[in-house]
Amino acid sequence: MLFTIDRDSLLNKLKIVEKVTAQRGNVQPVLANVLFDAKDNTLNLSATDLEISIKAKTTVAVKKEGKITLPAKKLLEIAAKLPDKPVEFSLNEDTNIVSITCGNSKFEIIGISAQEFPKTEEDVEGGTEIEIELEPLLKSIKNTVYAAANYENRNVISGVFCLIKDTKLEMAATDGNRLTRIIETIKNKDGKNAKIVIPSKTLNEFVRICSFIVEKNVTLIVDKSRLTLKTMSFSINSRLIEGEYPPYEQLIPKTMANNAIVSRDDLILALDRVSTMVNDRTSIVKFMFENNQLILKAETPNSGTSEDIIECNYKGDDLAIAFNYKYVLDSVKTMEAKNVKIGLNGSVSATVFKPDSEENYICLIMPIQIR
Repeated sequence: MLFTIDRDSLLNKLKIVEKVTAQRGNVQPVLANVLFDAKDNTLNLSATDLEISIKAKTTVAVKKEGKITLPAKKLLEIAAKLPDKPVEFSLNEDTNIVSITCGNSKFEIIGISAQEFPKTEEDVEGGTEIEIELEPLLKSIKNTVYAAANYENRNVISGVFCLIKDTKLEMAATDGNRLTRIIETIKNKDGKNAKIVIPSKTLNEFVRICSFIVEKNVTLIVDKSRLTLKTMSFSINSRLIEGEYPPYEQLIPKTMANNAIVSRDDLILALDRVSTMVNDRTSIVKFMFENNQLILKAETPNSGTSEDIIECNYKGDDLAIAFNYKYVLDSVKTMEAKNVKIGLNGSVSATVFKPDSEENYICLIMPIQIR
């Protein structure tokens, strides 16, 4: 194997695949490596943790085709420190040692044979292919994935529900204490439909990778058990979560007895200040709505209390309710709006948080009973 690659391109592609390499020391050593496959003036970089597989590709000058796996973290560290010059990779097939030369810098890295790299799932074959715009998909993921149950639970709510139907993209997530749901309009030029539950881990990786690319569209390839998310420069392949997602629409209140409108920035800053005195075990902040004011209070036994007051437009009876403040912050920080609408049906009923500028995104948070 002998090829030359632009240093920035190398660094970009390594950043895409490196995070999915296995981090634990008790797994196969080759899972901490990235597979380099150079042929036809194309370099394919692949990595997997046996649950998710990521592949990135770029154009390079290939003088001799070949394959090898190299340690991901060490290679990324080297690439980040190289000068901005062409980088040459040369493999000694007898020793599995790769020489990396860039300007006056030279490194030799011991690799592991490509034959030891596990066979990863290629793009889902024979599945439904749906091409949609990347922007509404990313927005939908960011507004829902944080509310999914802990991935280690391995049950259906550790994933994000995704429905593509005609020109509608609907995504939802819940961990039992909160629920997020968003509906976006998409083009879906072929009019194909899908109803799947995607692991939150896969979606978080997808969002991370998208910060390194410039494409405007993404193709979803779906079958009964697997999903490929694919652009021109990378693909991510993952299993889907089996099972029926809870009927979350039934949980969303149709009407709210009390309503408040509050500045998003003011709410974030006030919660951040008040949270310095929360009980770390419960993370409870008390919300009190009265006289067009929202009073936020927190206390920790044997430590002290905190209070902050922000102005709001409130319609309804005086009301006190308490939340895990982290749930509120998670929701409000994802909103692209000047103001937040808060809909309440009492101190023990689920409360709706949503941006005042759109109706199709909501976060439903269960309160914590207070004495």
